[in-house]
Amino acid sequence: MKRIILACLLMNLSMPVYAANSYLDGDQLLSKCQEAIKGADGDANYNSSDTNLCFGYLQSAADTHHAYTKSGLVEPIFCRPEGTSVGNLVLIVVKFLETHPDVLQNAAGGLVSAALREAFPCSASLECPVAPEEQDQPKEQQPSKEQVQPDLIYL
Repeated sequence: MKRIILACLLMNLSMPVYAANSYLDGDQLLSKCQEAIKGADGDANYNSSDTNLCFGYLQSAADTHHAYTKSGLVEPIFCRPEGTSVGNLVLIVVKFLETHPDVLQNAAGGLVSAALREAFPCSASLECPVAPEEQDQPKEQQPSKEQVQPDLIYL
């Protein structure tokens, strides 16, 4: 048994180690999301792995932003309308990256936030618009921030 454990530990030493500061940059995200657009346009030669990475990355960024803002941990950076598809996010981000080639060396996460902020700006106070059913309630019936429980976040 000791030999098996030792063999497993030695095998781990041969595995590649990646730099802690590695990240997806704007150029890489643009390339992967352009593949997603090719696939959506019916091009049979699109790369489905790149497409899946693009969709997953953008959906994750949007979902994480939503979870953090709903919990009150951060102020909203952008106010995406409900029902916006991942396909629309792809088009918005690709257009932003193609329009700003000078920033492609930057981390993709920040560029996605910048693209979505440009496409879906919040009000001047950085608060997302109030839902119509909340606007109709008289002020005294609206719960205070202390009474509203934020969505649970599972990270």
